[in-house]
Amino acid sequence: MENRISKMILAACLTMLVGLTGFTGSVMANTPDGETPANEGVCDVLHGGTPGLYGLCVAYCEAQDLDSFDKQPPNTKILSNYRKKMQDGDPDMPCIKVPCPCWSDEEIASFTTDGAIAACIGGDSSDKVQVIDNAVRTKFADADITPSSERCRYIDLNTDPRIIRSFTITAEEAQGCFTVLVNTCNSVQ
Repeated sequence: MENRISKMILAACLTMLVGLTGFTGSVMANTPDGETPANEGVCDVLHGGTPGLYGLCVAYCEAQDLDSFDKQPPNTKILSNYRKKMQDGDPDMPCIKVPCPCWSDEEIASFTTDGAIAACIGGDSSDKVQVIDNAVRTKFADADITPSSERCRYIDLNTDPRIIRSFTITAEEAQGCFTVLVNTCNSVQ
C-alpha cells in the first residue's frame, strides 16, 4: 500500500512539474515580436549614459510591437519619458521605426535568410548604402540620404512579376531606409 501511495505522489509531482515547465516556458517565450529578449542590442549604445534611458529604450522597443490599444499606445508615453530624461549628447530613441516605402520587413529580411549578402556598399561613413543579394545584381535595395536627393529603391528581378520600386522620399524616411540597410549589413558581418 505504501509503495502504491509513493508512486501516486511521484506521478502527481511529475505531472505538475511538466505542466509548470510548459506553462512558464510558453509565458517566457511570448513577447509581442516573438523574440526574447525584447532588446536585440539596439539599446546597447545607451549603457553608461544618462541613467534610466537604457531601460526606457528596451521598454519602448518592445512596446512598438503591440498591435492594438484601448487608450494611448504605451510606446508614446515611454518615448515622452525618454525625451524628458535625455540630456545633451544622448541619442534619440534608437529603435524608432520610420516606415520605408520601398520595401516590406519581409523583403529586407529575405536578404539575410536567402544566404550571404553578396555586397554592402556605403553605409555609416557615406550618404548612400546599397545591399546586393547576389553577384549579378538581380536583387538589391539602396537608400540615399544626401540632402535634396533623398530616395530609396528595391529591385527583385527574380520574382514574377518583377519588383521595381524607386521613390523620392522625405529626409526622415530616407534616414529610416538607410538605417534599415546599414543594420541589415551589420547583421551579417
